[in-house]
Amino acid sequence: MNAGKLAAITLGALLLAGCGGDGDTPPAAPTDPGSTPGSTATGGDAQAAGSIDCNAIDPTKMVQFIVWTQTFAQVRSVDGLQTMATLQYTPENMAAILDQLDGLKGVEGEVYGKPDDALVVMRTANDTYATIISKGDAATDADFAPLDALEPDVTSWIKAQGAITSALATACPDLDLSS
Repeated sequence: MNAGKLAAITLGALLLAGCGGDGDTPPAAPTDPGSTPGSTATGGDAQAAGSIDCNAIDPTKMVQFIVWTQTFAQVRSVDGLQTMATLQYTPENMAAILDQLDGLKGVEGEVYGKPDDALVVMRTANDTYATIISKGDAATDADFAPLDALEPDVTSWIKAQGAITSALATACPDLDLSS
């Protein structure tokens, strides 16, 4: 799927979560798809913004990322961990995806700007879920409290996801997630 479809998926997720924008203004397409991600007429941070290898991105893993970050916005109980397991979430797999997405740092997304802070939020959430999962039967619902400190509501979580996927759409406009 192209950048527009990726942005549409993100926007759809925002709307489903009840936190979309005004709904009248779709995300703009990149102005020059052939340009180097993150480069601008005035310079930019080419090292940070240009470090993602779009050809190495596995579309299936990016779809998993989108689904898993939706659960990050919602799972706040030990029982909810079963939903994550059903969706094949593991902290190790998410960490590998986040390692790749770190190459988006400095890329200006069309919707929510640079994903730098959002990547930190998602990595911290992933580490928190890893800690909870490692507790096994000793885990309690109270162990999820640090997640609410990261982002206070579903809207904030989805906006963080949107910042990352929007930057991905900008950096890799030809990425096809339909396979």
